[in-house]
Amino acid sequence: MDERMQEERLPIKILRAEGSIENAGILLTPAEPQIGLDETHLMCVNGRGYIILDFKEELNGSVRILTQVADGGGCRVRIRTGESVSECCAEEGDRMAGNYHTLRDAEVLLVMYSDMRFFETGFRFVRIDFLEEKTVYIKSVMATSFSRKLQPKGSFRCSDERVNEIFRVASRTLMLNMHDYLWDGIKRDRLVWVGDMHPETTAIACLFGDDPSIGRSLTYSREHTPLPNWMNRTPTYTAWWLIILHDYYMQNGRLSFLREQRAYVDGALRQLNGVVREDGTIARDGSYLFDWPSHGSDDETAGIYALWVLAAKKSRSLFKTLGLDVRVCDDMLGKLSRYRGLSVRIMKQCEAFLVYAGVKGAENACSFLTRGGAKGFSTFMSYYILHSIAAAGRADTAVELMKQYYGGMLDMGATSFWEDFDLDWMENSCPVDRLPREGERDIHGDFGKHCYVGFRHSLCHGWSCGPIAFLMKSLSGLEISEAGCRKIRLHPQSGGLDWYEISYPTPFGNLEINWKNGTKNIRVPDGIELTD
Repeated sequence: MDERMQEERLPIKILRAEGSIENAGILLTPAEPQIGLDETHLMCVNGRGYIILDFKEELNGSVRILTQVADGGGCRVRIRTGESVSECCAEEGDRMAGNYHTLRDAEVLLVMYSDMRFFETGFRFVRIDFLEEKTVYIKSVMATSFSRKLQPKGSFRCSDERVNEIFRVASRTLMLNMHDYLWDGIKRDRLVWVGDMHPETTAIACLFGDDPSIGRSLTYSREHTPLPNWMNRTPTYTAWWLIILHDYYMQNGRLSFLREQRAYVDGALRQLNGVVREDGTIARDGSYLFDWPSHGSDDETAGIYALWVLAAKKSRSLFKTLGLDVRVCDDMLGKLSRYRGLSVRIMKQCEAFLVYAGVKGAENACSFLTRGGAKGFSTFMSYYILHSIAAAGRADTAVELMKQYYGGMLDMGATSFWEDFDLDWMENSCPVDRLPREGERDIHGDFGKHCYVGFRHSLCHGWSCGPIAFLMKSLSGLEISEAGCRKIRLHPQSGGLDWYEISYPTPFGNLEINWKNGTKNIRVPDGIELTD
């Protein structure tokens, strides 16, 4: 049974209408969601033409059309949805426009006296092409949004409205991808990609504390990946699975759930250790994905190395809790400590992950991470970059760089955050809510790399929710030092903000952190010990 919340949305704007179309404005006004014999408020389409509708913001849902009369009983139309106006106008194959993981471009038949829904995908814009020389009367075109009934327990507010807007859009991006399982995208990648989940699970801890989608996704991935297979067919994602499991246990203290993973934790870590050579190098046979922008670069080696170190450290904690032999973890860390080839030249995410894994000091990495502002940031790795800058005592700089990077997406019309983004893409590019003018580049169709070239690029990707954890954890210096949030360390920084309020959910209730003009006020629920 589908228990998701269903909401009908009207378009807010008609972006374009071509052909003999009368009373198109009717589509913008509320009407009963029921078709009848004697409707009086109808849009009339005579012959071929098209209409483009804007539904205000990205949503996960379907296109619902109420048709009263169509010549001959029915009329063929082509429906295209898009995360940008350009995508909903693109022909199949044009800059990778197509039906990837969801149907979003198809010819259908509108029959008389019908109320029909088409597709379920991620979109904001809808184009309907009328393909026959027929007269059609349409009462309503709506977007049916499907989402879970989610009510965040945690929150963040501050004195900078741009920061608040980034937090809101990041939260919305995350929640659009929280279903029975955690997805990466709602148009493409409606899959459980384990590595991609870590920014999501970290953000869920901040907003909800716990959520069933995390446990389901971890269990699903384990059950569908019997050892010696690798999660999502890449060793790096098996490392991520261990990291996510550790962090989930530290947040919620669910020992019974952790014990269910005992055999897999033991086997997975031993398998990861098996690809570490005695000199600390990692035998990389096959695909070892760290993140897409750094994929195939020389710097990727450092990112993967740091991921192995972090997986070994966090697995050691899990091994102790589960009564497993920690010597395999120590052996892995010992071999990794012998590696002498660490060097990062270009990729900020690789340098940041060395800091995040405790391999490199934040102060030593900060100048590299802040060079050129937010250029070179990655949506997937944004949390680790911002966190590492804040860890060097430069939270104010991190906030400004977050505003540059994520604010750039907002300036390009984003209502959810994207699979990838580069500040250089903005130059002479049109936003997602209109078609390019002559000489302009298309922010959606003209960019992207690897598996997300052009319109295949997802403009609502869960891994881009990094600002949530940065603002709620890194800014406050929040670290959980005993499972179930029983012990927590706090080292708040101002972040260059006049004030901020953080409410962080724990199993004991919300931890409240208020900062105003250099003064901090902290309310700690009973059951939690603050430590230095």
